[in-house]
Amino acid sequence: MDTLRYYIGPLITSIAVVGFLIGGNYVWLGLVSFPFLLALDVALPPDLAERKVGSPIWLDIPLYLHLVLMIVLYAAFLSGVVAGSIVLSGPGSLSQVLGCIVTIGWFSAVPTTPVAHELSHRRHWFPRRFSLTVLATMSGDPNRDIGHVRTHHIYLGSSKDSDTAPRGQTIYEFMFRAARGGYVDALYWEAEALRRRGLSPWNWRNRAYQGLMLALALPGICWFVAGPMAMLVCLAAVLVAKLLLEGFNYFQHYGLVREVDGPLLQHHAWNHLGAVIRPLGVEITNHINHHYDAYTPYYKLKPEPGAPQMPSIFLCFILGLIPPLWFKYVAKPKLKEWDERYATPGERKLAMAANARAGWPQWLDKDGNVTA
Repeated sequence: MDTLRYYIGPLITSIAVVGFLIGGNYVWLGLVSFPFLLALDVALPPDLAERKVGSPIWLDIPLYLHLVLMIVLYAAFLSGVVAGSIVLSGPGSLSQVLGCIVTIGWFSAVPTTPVAHELSHRRHWFPRRFSLTVLATMSGDPNRDIGHVRTHHIYLGSSKDSDTAPRGQTIYEFMFRAARGGYVDALYWEAEALRRRGLSPWNWRNRAYQGLMLALALPGICWFVAGPMAMLVCLAAVLVAKLLLEGFNYFQHYGLVREVDGPLLQHHAWNHLGAVIRPLGVEITNHINHHYDAYTPYYKLKPEPGAPQMPSIFLCFILGLIPPLWFKYVAKPKLKEWDERYATPGERKLAMAANARAGWPQWLDKDGNVTA
């Protein structure tokens, strides 16, 4: 039964494919699952169970199956535009254009991003290369596999980590900050790796440049096959996917602080242990356990109920899109609890400095005690 949970991603992606094959306003069909999944994740109690699974092959199949279905989804989109069953211009086209952008963007992020993230941490070159290709082409994130491993997993929560959103920053600001940080990290680490091999950073083997070229491939294919409007829909969908992709980092590390040279502790990531998002996100929200050992397969990650917890990540996404609601109802209360309950003395000082920069209240005094 635990193994079957992870087939929810291919199942809902298949629904989206069917909608695009039918065409017209059925391009919205894949999104029908979203409100139901959100409601279940919010209503059901947290899922704290460790998984009992069988052969690993049955747990790898849904990962690759989902990515194949994403290719099929794009093929259905392009064939629908060419055949005229999906209309991107003229009377009545606005609903279909928006449906294509939002649906493709959503599925390019969820569950594509968690799947690609899982594969990027495998030891074999093939899943890592597959992951890079998917993230570059569908999620607008061509260099995630480089900076994510070399910077984020080492410096998470510290001032050196561009994947940790500082307090007061909105998801819209963070999307551009994290994207820039990912590109800068990738260019730096790839240049260093090539120099150690006696090669120029401009060598064609530079994976950062390969990723950027891949990012241009999918819009180019859409233009070649179905025209400029298809390309614009693709670019808009990639932008939506990028926003949602960065949301995973935004909500799993928001506002946390850590001394640069400090040890990695249980409280250095937020966890969202919802009964729906755990299998749909292939355990990416079981987050601190992943940071303990990035090579641990997703189905072997153990929930950490004693670690800091966030509400349903679906709910966080919705509130995060409206920053005043996010700050008031989730970010500030949760970070106040984190500062008072989990933070080390050094982290408490960093936290209050972060609050000052954000214009937030000083709920701890200079000695780290709770203020009245």
